[in-house]
Amino acid sequence: MVPDRGILGFMARALRVEYSGAVYHVTSRGNRRQRIFNDDRDREHFLELLGELTRRYGWIISVYVLMTNHFHLVIETPEPNLAAGMKWLNSSYACWYNRRHGMVGHLFGERYKAIHVQTEEYMQRLARYVVLNPVRAQMVATPGEYRWSSYLATAGLEDCPEWLKTRGLEQYFGEASSWRENYIRYVDEGIDGADPIWRGLRRRVFLGTEEWLRSMRQKIDIAWRHIDIPHDQRAAGRPSMGAIVNAVADAMKLRPREVRRGSGGLARKVAAWLGVYEGRRRLRVIARTLHLKSCSRITQLAAECDRLLRGDKRLKELVAIARLALA
Repeated sequence: MVPDRGILGFMARALRVEYSGAVYHVTSRGNRRQRIFNDDRDREHFLELLGELTRRYGWIISVYVLMTNHFHLVIETPEPNLAAGMKWLNSSYACWYNRRHGMVGHLFGERYKAIHVQTEEYMQRLARYVVLNPVRAQMVATPGEYRWSSYLATAGLEDCPEWLKTRGLEQYFGEASSWRENYIRYVDEGIDGADPIWRGLRRRVFLGTEEWLRSMRQKIDIAWRHIDIPHDQRAAGRPSMGAIVNAVADAMKLRPREVRRGSGGLARKVAAWLGVYEGRRRLRVIARTLHLKSCSRITQLAAECDRLLRGDKRLKELVAIARLALA
């Protein structure tokens, strides 16, 4: 069954997870890394578009920085409209930019990148990482010297535009009376050190813990047979083959090694079926786990289990128990 596209957004090459309340770190670069901001008027107009974007699509923008050939945004989408909003933003700016500078063709190159964020683990670090981009690029010595980011408004050093929701960061930096000072101190502490924030990147599009990723399974579940998406993203948040074998063994009162052996019989079929439909694993990974040399044999075992499930009530119950253990 293909999930409702109002819940999930799909595009080839990278998984787009869209749902109400999702938080993303979004970046978009110029075509062939060319400049997308030539002067202050370009940057001012882009910020005007961000304001219009929040009115049109309801986005909550809490952090941003405009660099020379790319930009970063940290956003929350109250409605599942990431793709629609980014299409409007990039196309609106590109049309305006080309008219102003007498240019034609694509301003932005590869597709924008949207990383889905576990806020309780990474929002604080993102709020620092994004505004330190100009410092890392050696454009300025401190973030306070750079005019084109959310840093000055968040730190309370300049007026905050209506569309920028810096107060959303308060919960990550302490009490209402001191959170701005804590934010300034936290950002300053990161100036001289590298932040290995991207070590938490999973499946290329999720920034969070494995536990969080598992909790997101219903939101990131996709119709993998019908959509061209990399296997590592297909399996995001889904159980490993080791976990599947253990769950089948527990449900059927066997030892894990009995499930893997040729004598595993029905248990082996169930493990193959769960590997295909629950784990979304590659056939060769399932075959290796179940000590089979042929990927086609996995397809056969899964098909046999599928047929049995249609008429065997007890088998349905056992599979349900195994799936519950994997949830």
